[in-house]
Amino acid sequence: MNKVITNKAGNLVLELKQDTMSAWLTIKRSGRLIDEADILSLIDEAGIKTGFEEAIKYIRENSLEKEFDVPFPIAICNLSESESVLRYHFNPDLQINFAQGINFAELSKISYVENGSVLADYSSNLFAQGGSIYDIFGELIQHSNVDLEQAESLSGVNVRFDPQGQEFVATKTGYPYLDELGRICVLDTLVIKGEDIPGETEITSPLDIIVQGSIACVKLSCGGNLHVKGDLHTCVVHAQNDLYVEGEIVVCKLPGIRAFGNISCAGMRDSVVLCKGNVSFSGRIENCLIACDGDIIGLHDDSIIVEGAVQAGGSISLAEAGSADGASTELEIAISPFYRSYLMQLTREMVRLKEDPEPNAEQIVALQQVIKKGELELDDKLNSFLQRNPQDKKSIVIHRNVFPPISIRVLKHSYEIKTHQPGLEILEKE
Repeated sequence: MNKVITNKAGNLVLELKQDTMSAWLTIKRSGRLIDEADILSLIDEAGIKTGFEEAIKYIRENSLEKEFDVPFPIAICNLSESESVLRYHFNPDLQINFAQGINFAELSKISYVENGSVLADYSSNLFAQGGSIYDIFGELIQHSNVDLEQAESLSGVNVRFDPQGQEFVATKTGYPYLDELGRICVLDTLVIKGEDIPGETEITSPLDIIVQGSIACVKLSCGGNLHVKGDLHTCVVHAQNDLYVEGEIVVCKLPGIRAFGNISCAGMRDSVVLCKGNVSFSGRIENCLIACDGDIIGLHDDSIIVEGAVQAGGSISLAEAGSADGASTELEIAISPFYRSYLMQLTREMVRLKEDPEPNAEQIVALQQVIKKGELELDDKLNSFLQRNPQDKKSIVIHRNVFPPISIRVLKHSYEIKTHQPGLEILEKE
């Protein structure tokens, strides 16, 4: 619908035509002088900002005369047909079968995107179309010749189509790719073949990671959950969420294993393990240093802890502890073992970096922030412990054999087990 604006005197009429995006002025024969300020006032009231040169060109090309009671253009937008083209913001030609697992060498070819990133959009070459780039109100012309239904069908896993912006947006952090149907998708779980990962390799990914098979001598940082379908041998691992190892954690020395969720495994040997959540295991833990803020839970029939020092912020439950050959074993319940051990590791790293501060300046600043965050988390843990329900008592329960010597500490109370026992239960005292 067209819009008409008239000045107070009634001798100037400005008509805004929607269909052609143009403005036409009619000067009525009234005997009054035409005030240029009135014309400029109408243009300003209408919000017209561009198209004046196009109007002048139109008048010249069509030999129009400015006559009374005859409308003539003062602003014109030259609309033209423009074909929208789908433009990808990632490499759509990269052929990788994500379902079968990614060869380690292929990781260097792909990069991840953050949640909310624009993966592709429909764009028109406005400068090549031959028409106006802006309408008469100064707004960029949006060509809407995109088939929205067809565009919607190109949205795959973890991707949504925004019809207003005519763009495809990631709904999860991950690796963008085209599936076999040509749909735009985002992979939020990275599957890697363990046999393809060479030793002394560093892998960093913000995603959930599944490793098919065992890995050895690898430094791996995972921003999500980490699932290893085999053993972790001589590795350094940081898992921001849960760590699930179908096999064993073996000879993972300092800084060892850090998991900010839960850990589940068959067993551990000669390793340093820090876990913010619970530790669950089914077999044998031998000569390990474990700092866990949650519970440590072993299967009632088969689990055993031998040698080393094991600390939990919650309770400890397992089948056996110690060994018949007299190896010394320590079991302890303490306040936030995870964060205390974690901050100790970070502090040692800070000391190392400050030995040569200039080349390590950025790392020092970043590590200071991590330490500060960890200290705040430790404070929260201490406050939570002090404010906990009095009925929430910690305990150490060994369901079957207890072989000495075993040192047990439940908060401020210590116990020395010097003789074999067919089971043991120690509850937190007031």
